[in-house]
Amino acid sequence: MNDFNAFAAPITKLIELNKTHFKKMAAAQQEAAKNYAELAEARIKAATNINNPEALNAFAKEQVELAQSSLEKFVADSKSLFEDTKAYNEQVLNIVKESAAALTPKK
Repeated sequence: MNDFNAFAAPITKLIELNKTHFKKMAAAQQEAAKNYAELAEARIKAATNINNPEALNAFAKEQVELAQSSLEKFVADSKSLFEDTKAYNEQVLNIVKESAAALTPKK
């Protein structure tokens, strides 16, 4: 029975780790989609209020500022995703190492 538990424990850890990681990624994607939809709606509303050259100029300036802040957010989010993925990979490797050690016959 101990051999089975030694075999099953890492699998259970991997399943839980994957479930947690994928839930986190799905939540981040849902939040990003929600934010994008809200932004698109706000920008469409702003565009419909353009009724003179000054309003067009202001809208264009806002779009440039928005593009810059969106790029900065994208870079920050990408760094965060990279760090999360790196940590996830390290956890997977640790589980694999632990399982290999547990399953290696004792002399």
